[in-house]
Amino acid sequence: MFDLPKIGLRLRAFRVGDLDDIMRMENDKEMASLFQHFTIPMGEKCKQSWKDGIENYAEMWCTIETISQKSSSNKNEEECPEFVGFAALWSAGELGERIATFAIGLVKEFWGRGYGTEITRFMVGYAFQHLNMHHITLRVLQGNGRAIAVYQKWYAVSWRCFIH
Repeated sequence: MFDLPKIGLRLRAFRVGDLDDIMRMENDKEMASLFQHFTIPMGEKCKQSWKDGIENYAEMWCTIETISQKSSSNKNEEECPEFVGFAALWSAGELGERIATFAIGLVKEFWGRGYGTEITRFMVGYAFQHLNMHHITLRVLQGNGRAIAVYQKWYAVSWRCFIH
């Protein structure tokens, strides 16, 4: 589990319960157009495909959630993190070959807060520095201006950090 306190988010391991949140993203008309399929209702087959992909093809999968703060007035209050999205390093060949494709998806209520830039910085940095990745690619669909801006901004500022 990785905490990013600067932006109040936590990156944690996949749980089967995350699939319901991922399916809400898949079935949101505005968000679905950012995935690699047509905007159509997705069901159990898609849900199972996500589960299989995460379990079999992710070099590193992180579910993104808020770091909940218990209010000072009620110390017995339950902590309920909110699902924000996911970030993944998908195997670009065989697992362990140290080549991956980066992907990130955020629930639209969390767009425009700088989360994408910070999460991208963390994930790519972690991949090169701790997972010993040799090559990371990304794929973005034309028309996904938010993602393109994040990748261009991050690349322009940070690429030198990972060249030795």
